[in-house]
Amino acid sequence: MDISDNFKDIILKEINYATTKIEEGKTPEEKLYNFSAIHGMIQRIFNIEYNAELIYTFLILRETYNAFSSRLQAIKAGQKEIPIYNEQFEKLIVILRELAGKIKQKEDIDDTLKKLLILSYTTTGNGYYLFQKGLLKI
Repeated sequence: MDISDNFKDIILKEINYATTKIEEGKTPEEKLYNFSAIHGMIQRIFNIEYNAELIYTFLILRETYNAFSSRLQAIKAGQKEIPIYNEQFEKLIVILRELAGKIKQKEDIDDTLKKLLILSYTTTGNGYYLFQKGLLKI
């Protein structure tokens, strides 16, 4: 990620802080709230120091947030056929730590972002179906 070290440090601190808060969260809503801080911080940074990779990262993080949020809203509305599992949040934590490590080491993050998209897909009807069949692994 080709951004200044100062902004890179801010992103890393935000990911690490939010990940810890997700881990400590008691409810899916609390975990999701803390997760939202990451894409929010990235957006603020690319508003100051434009970088296409930041936008790409932001959009995937935001889509992951939106997928989880939509599923939680559907569950609250009574649609309980597709649950949110603690395993999904545990995997989210693992992926976020991997993302932070790759950003810190200046490694390519595409595979990590792909993992986020696959994880977010588990919150959809078809994604849950594939997850149950064992075809979609997180």
